[in-house]
Amino acid sequence: MKKIIVKNILFVLVFAALTSKAQDIKDTYGKDWTLKKSPKWEELKKEPIPEWMIDAKFGMYTHWGIYSVPAHGGPDYLHELYSTDGKDRKGVIAYHEKKYGKIKDFGYKDFVPMFTADKFDAKEWAEVMSGGGAKFGGICLAHHDGFCLWDSKYTKWDSKDMGPKKDIYGELAKEIRKTDMKLLATFHMARTYGYAFDLKNKKHTKEQKQTWDIFDEKNSWIYRNPEKESKEKFGQEWANKVKEVIENYRPDALWFDGLAGSIKNEEIRQDDIVNIFENYYNNKGIDGEEVVVCNKLPGSKVWNFPLGFGLRCYENCRDMEKEPEGYWLADRAISYPWSYVNDKYYKDKAPYQIRSLVDMVSRGGIMLMSLTPRGDGSIDPQSIEIMKGMGAWLKLNGEAIYATRTWHTPAEGPTKMIIFKKGKAKKGSSGFRWDFRRVVAEDIRFTRSKDNKNLYATALGKPKSGTSIIKCLAKGEKIASKPISKITLIATGEEVKWKQTKEGLTITYPKTGISEIANSFKIEFGKGKLVY
Repeated sequence: MKKIIVKNILFVLVFAALTSKAQDIKDTYGKDWTLKKSPKWEELKKEPIPEWMIDAKFGMYTHWGIYSVPAHGGPDYLHELYSTDGKDRKGVIAYHEKKYGKIKDFGYKDFVPMFTADKFDAKEWAEVMSGGGAKFGGICLAHHDGFCLWDSKYTKWDSKDMGPKKDIYGELAKEIRKTDMKLLATFHMARTYGYAFDLKNKKHTKEQKQTWDIFDEKNSWIYRNPEKESKEKFGQEWANKVKEVIENYRPDALWFDGLAGSIKNEEIRQDDIVNIFENYYNNKGIDGEEVVVCNKLPGSKVWNFPLGFGLRCYENCRDMEKEPEGYWLADRAISYPWSYVNDKYYKDKAPYQIRSLVDMVSRGGIMLMSLTPRGDGSIDPQSIEIMKGMGAWLKLNGEAIYATRTWHTPAEGPTKMIIFKKGKAKKGSSGFRWDFRRVVAEDIRFTRSKDNKNLYATALGKPKSGTSIIKCLAKGEKIASKPISKITLIATGEEVKWKQTKEGLTITYPKTGISEIANSFKIEFGKGKLVY
């Protein structure tokens, strides 16, 4: 009896260590803060990643706002429209002047009356997310243009006072709470201060300063001109807005973009942030469960918050460790450039997204994917098709994904998942990215059940031979305390034929229920436990 109790205690301790392991990771590529840190961060670092987040594996949000109306160049439309370097990198200026006229006659703010969102349906958005298999969902509440998609008392530059005349986030939050999803809030508005003014170049002509609406003082509350507004005023409003969302909607998870630079430049005060987070963690979620803050590594390669705090986040698996440890999150869009442009941008369909999810989960990842609704608020058919495809696969194979944990061997197969830019990697550089497009059926990904009883093996395709040979599960390998007792195809529950030799574990596929996308198998060991 004592032995059983000791074993159970050891399992709980090991599980707890794995759950919070991400807190102690020293990243290879991201730089920790160089500025003096508040002592409160050390206490905040002790907050664990909630079990519900590690169980969720898949979340959804949206990139949608005023920039979705012109639907060209992505969410950076405002910045690109008023740029002065003469490059017109995304063709925004040429597009704008051809379709809407000269900038002096039609500025960014003039899109607001067109942003009516007459086809926005919060129930449909929540159903698309939940139906696609997401376990947490939300929206980008304000992108770099600063336009808020909630009813804010701190500004009228929001969706309740202008444009749609709706509390977009409030309506969606209500619908998300009706599902089994947790609620997410993402904030991208730290960069709003000076975002429209191309501060790197500052080459505005006298005529532009006289005729462009960004220089009109009556619009300074919209465009946040650093020459007209203090950093302190902007930072206080930013903090008030974040606190307002937390207090009014009680999101279970927070995610921020572009904060590192704003904190360094003292546009947003570090003390405000730590106080917000202290209260957030102390008050917990609406149902009393633990909450989490996501700590993103932006393009600047400096973490938003001190390393060791929150859930590590990478943009589309960029700039991350080659062999990631612990649990982490990667955000990506269902189509690029991050917001709806046109139907031609959907080059990655459901199979790609599913295989990406399987691979990420095997390595401790949690996928956060952004929908890109049209300017009128409707979700285009290709997005719906992708989400239906993901939902259908997860409904059949979710046991190998949801509420699983990493195994000591995440992957096996011929495909090299990491590719380097220009074929080279500089020492100490993150000049690589993960590539999910080239996988084959011989690529296998592994997860395990939380109780450590079952191993899951997912083949990223349908092998022509009708069999999968898994080398790391060969006879003689230390896999579990007991030998394999049964293997089933999770999608159908059918027991399959298998053979274990010194060369590997050969699984013979049944004649029915096989997916062309990915096939998950449940490997059981009687009353044994996995070695991990």
